[in-house]
Amino acid sequence: MTPSRPGARSSSARRAYRLRMAFIDIVQEADAEGELAALYRRYGNPDGTVDNVLKVHSLNPASLDAHCALYVQSMHKPSPVSRAEREMVGVTVSRLNGCAYCREHHAAGLKRLLPQDRKHVADELKSGDAGSLTEREHAMVEYAEHLTRAPGEMAQRHVDAMRQAGMTDREVLDVCQAAAYFAYANRIVMGLGAKLGEGEGAIGEVPEESREG
Repeated sequence: MTPSRPGARSSSARRAYRLRMAFIDIVQEADAEGELAALYRRYGNPDGTVDNVLKVHSLNPASLDAHCALYVQSMHKPSPVSRAEREMVGVTVSRLNGCAYCREHHAAGLKRLLPQDRKHVADELKSGDAGSLTEREHAMVEYAEHLTRAPGEMAQRHVDAMRQAGMTDREVLDVCQAAAYFAYANRIVMGLGAKLGEGEGAIGEVPEESREG
């Protein structure tokens, strides 16, 4: 009989752990090696944990890398649309898609980015209340709502409404990309059953890649 690898969990323990974390098997931080370990370091949280939305890709490191590249570009790289504004889009899309995981993570991230007198906006957006938004923010959120609810019905008027709020076409592009990223991320989370808070660090953290860039 082949001896068990030191530190390996029994099959029943692995199944129980898997059920707490996701619908599929995932590789934990301590078990990651090679390319996956490097990606965990690159995209992990300050405390060394990796969010479950990323760990569900762990059986295919190339998939993890592609997801993170899109996430960092859409949400953290320089843009005329602020990071807080992009988080507002993310919270809105996640709420509409019924993705509690992304809604909670990104509302926490939004709250960190907002000044003290506006932190309440994060909680309001989680429940669908856009009453405290500026005209510009409201235009972004309304566009994201239309794109999420009825993508096949998008028309020139939806872009024109953002232009009327003073937004450039580059800003429209970046808002659209943020909304589209969450359409993808929400489905990864819900389709693979990533669990909120199970084996993760504090929610709403910034990935190492973004802290460096």
